[in-house]
Amino acid sequence: MGDEPATSRVSPKKVIVLGGGLAGLSAARRLLDHGFSVTLVEKRPFLGGRAFSFREDEGDNTVEVDNGQHVFLGCNSYYREYLDAIGATGKTYLPDTLRTQVVRNGVSGTLASKAWLGRLHLLPSFLTYPHLGLKDKLLVLYGLLVVKLTRRSKRSADLDSESFYDWLKRHGQTAPAIENFWNLFTLPALNDGVRDVSADMGLMVFQEALLGRPGDASIGLAKVGLTALNGEPAQRYIEARGGELVLGRSAGSIIIEDGRISGVELSSGDVLEGDSYVSALPHKTLLETLPEEVRSSSHFNVANDLTSSPIVGIHMWYDREIMDEDFVAFLESPVQWVFNKSRIQGRRSENGQYVCVSLSGAWHFVDTPKKELIEQFTAEMARLFPRAADARVERTHVVKELNATFRSTPGAARHRLPQATPIPNLYLAGDWTQTGWPSTMESAVRSGVFAADLIAEPEPTPHR
Repeated sequence: MGDEPATSRVSPKKVIVLGGGLAGLSAARRLLDHGFSVTLVEKRPFLGGRAFSFREDEGDNTVEVDNGQHVFLGCNSYYREYLDAIGATGKTYLPDTLRTQVVRNGVSGTLASKAWLGRLHLLPSFLTYPHLGLKDKLLVLYGLLVVKLTRRSKRSADLDSESFYDWLKRHGQTAPAIENFWNLFTLPALNDGVRDVSADMGLMVFQEALLGRPGDASIGLAKVGLTALNGEPAQRYIEARGGELVLGRSAGSIIIEDGRISGVELSSGDVLEGDSYVSALPHKTLLETLPEEVRSSSHFNVANDLTSSPIVGIHMWYDREIMDEDFVAFLESPVQWVFNKSRIQGRRSENGQYVCVSLSGAWHFVDTPKKELIEQFTAEMARLFPRAADARVERTHVVKELNATFRSTPGAARHRLPQATPIPNLYLAGDWTQTGWPSTMESAVRSGVFAADLIAEPEPTPHR
């Protein structure tokens, strides 16, 4: 009998993935699809990274409380494909178009898409938007036209060096236009206000979402907790395809010999060896695991200058319904966005109502004691929602994510590392790497796909 082809006796190349957040899960999933043997290491006993949830008693039942209110958009093509792949799309709700109620000093307006208008889908609702006068509306329309015509790829360095606020002022935008329109979307999307983000990332938000197709701006919501949405289905997907999970242990140090990684020493003292390695760790954690001479090199040490921005979530359980909408945005209030978790998750109204107040760029609140936050926001919610004034708050929970996202400040792009590194068998993933997107679930998933495809393809096809 002749020898079998050599390829039939060769085991799939082994890849070690460090980090079980969305970037690591995305990389592991993609590598398994490419036919690699994958071992994923995560320091916590569960998967999902910063997109996780924990259980809280709700009367006779328990509810998953998210560490932060995460949403996704219709234009988040990589994240949506990831959800499809792991079988989690059915746990989300994504309307066909955008519909957002915006309230300012008791006056309510709605920004809603009309699908039949194509890329002008927001125009009718914008024209009746009550929070801008006629002059400001004309200026915003002019600004949106300039945004649409700006080719970021040709001017990315200049746009990254300028703040979005300065760009808006250069293009005639007034203070009311900036606060009542531009920052309404910039703050939650980039977890920073227009004064603190680069023009490049600010323009990107509007180009990809509001100025795209009608469905691109639609806001997607999880009908379950984030761990049930992102972590648990991904774990089943990985294990079903032969992937190995090492949970409850972290990467202590990356061992480099002769210019290549020879292994990763875990917190347990064990050493994992593979052919290639994907670090899906936060940038500071990655640098801590690398040898001193590597992390201080010109390629890696620029990541030291990335900074982070906080998000605060205030979870409140009322004894009755206080709001009807899925979510509402507020202007000129410490409350930014309120999400009707009971409605989103399909819970019965007779059990009261669970809502989450989401505060992006929450610098003013991270040092405030939780008791004071509850008092302040209970009073503000009673002012904003008439029915809340007569309702009783039965339980509360405050979650402070101090390092929720990296900051897309002017100049930050030069500190984001590419997926390929000078170490030939080390690849990087993470929303903070060079994905072209800000710190979002979409960026994390993209980074994992990019890293995996670099391992699989000697000459990868550029991703869109």
